[in-house]
Amino acid sequence: MESERGRRSTALFDGDIAPANRERYTLDGDASVESRISHDQKVVSQAVLAVVGPTAFRSLVLMGGYGRGEGGYVMLDGEPAPYNDYDYFVVVRGMNRSQREILDRDLSEQAKHLEDSVGVEVDFALLQEERLPSAEYSLMNAEMIWGHRVVAGDQQILDAMPALPFPRLPQGEFTRLMLNRGSLLLMNQRSLARGKLSAAEQEVFFKYLFKAILACGDARLAGMHCYHPSYPKKLDLLRAMDWQGCAEFIELYSLAWKHKFHPDYARFAKEEASAWQQRVVPIWLDTLAWFEEQRIGRKFTGWDAYCTAGLSKGQGGSPWHGVRNLVITLRDFGATELLARPLWSLRYPRERLISVLPLLLENPGQGIEMVSEVTDALALQRGTLWPQATEAFLRLWGRYA
Repeated sequence: MESERGRRSTALFDGDIAPANRERYTLDGDASVESRISHDQKVVSQAVLAVVGPTAFRSLVLMGGYGRGEGGYVMLDGEPAPYNDYDYFVVVRGMNRSQREILDRDLSEQAKHLEDSVGVEVDFALLQEERLPSAEYSLMNAEMIWGHRVVAGDQQILDAMPALPFPRLPQGEFTRLMLNRGSLLLMNQRSLARGKLSAAEQEVFFKYLFKAILACGDARLAGMHCYHPSYPKKLDLLRAMDWQGCAEFIELYSLAWKHKFHPDYARFAKEEASAWQQRVVPIWLDTLAWFEEQRIGRKFTGWDAYCTAGLSKGQGGSPWHGVRNLVITLRDFGATELLARPLWSLRYPRERLISVLPLLLENPGQGIEMVSEVTDALALQRGTLWPQATEAFLRLWGRYA
C-alpha cells in the first residue's frame, strides 16, 4: 500500500495524486502489447541483477512514458513492439565512488546487449539510496515520483524522497527542458546543412521536431502555473487556452501527441524537412520568449539582450553558487576564461547554452559569422562561423544538458 509520505510527494491538485494507468505500460495498448512490454521488463531486470550484486542492489525503477502508463508502441509484422526508449534508475546502496564508476560502465555495456533483445534503446542511471532523502527538486525527480514502476526490488524505495509537488517546481526547470528540446532543433539544422537526409535521418528529424513541440506545450502550461505530467491532461489543458497563434500550435501539438503514442514517421518520408523546420523553430522561439518573460518578470528587447551573463536563466547561476561555478569554469574552460569573461565564469555553464541557443536557431547558415554575444558565451574566438559555433554548443550541451 502506498505510504502517506508517498501520497504527499505525488500530489498535484486535490483528488489528482497518481497516474490513471498505474497498472499499465501504455496508454491504450491491448493485452498483447502490455504482455510484450512486461516480458521486456523481466529480461531487463534479470540482466541488471546479473550485474549488480545482491548486497548493493535495492530497486530497478522504470521511468518515462512506460513508467507512468503512457508509453508508445508500434506493430511490426503483426506483432506489438515498444517504440520509446526504456529509461531506468538503478537504486544501489553502500557503494563508494570507484565502485559506482565500475558499475556504471558495466551497466552501459549491458544496455547495448539489451537493445538487441528488446528492440529499443535502454538507458540506466545510478541512484544512491543514501541520497534519496535529499534529492534535487527537479522536473525529472518530480515526474519520477509521480509516475514510475518498480520492476524489481523494493517497491517503496522512492518513499524516502522528499515531497516534490509540481506547482512549486523552480521555473528554471522548464527553461532547462526548452534548452534540451531546442538543442534537438539545432541538431536538425545541422543535418539540413549537411545535405539530403536519408530515410533514417528523416525519421529522427521529425521525432526531434515533435519533441520540441511537446516541450513548448509543457512551457505554456508551466508559464500559466497549471503544468501536469500526464499527456492526456496536457492536451485538454492546452486546448482550453487561448493566445496569439494557438490554433497552429494546437494543430502541431495534436500531431506530435498522436505520434508519441502511435508513431508512424514513414508518412513524413516525402515531406520537405526544411519547411517543417522553418515552421517549428519560430514556435519554439516565441514560446521561449513568452515563458522567459513570465519567469523573469519583464520583457527583453531581443535575443542579443537575452544572451548576457547579467540575466539569470535559472540554472544555478545565483551569486550563492559563484564559487562552485568558478571552479567548474576553471576546470572546463581554463584559467584564461576567468579573466576574459568573469561574469560568465560566475554562471553555471548551462546558462551559457540557453543564452545562445535562440541566436543559433534564429540565424543559421554555413557562412554566417556569429555575433560577439554568442562567441563570448561559448568562449570562442570573435568571427567564429555558425557551423563551428554549433559544434561547440553541442559538445557543451552533451556535458551540461
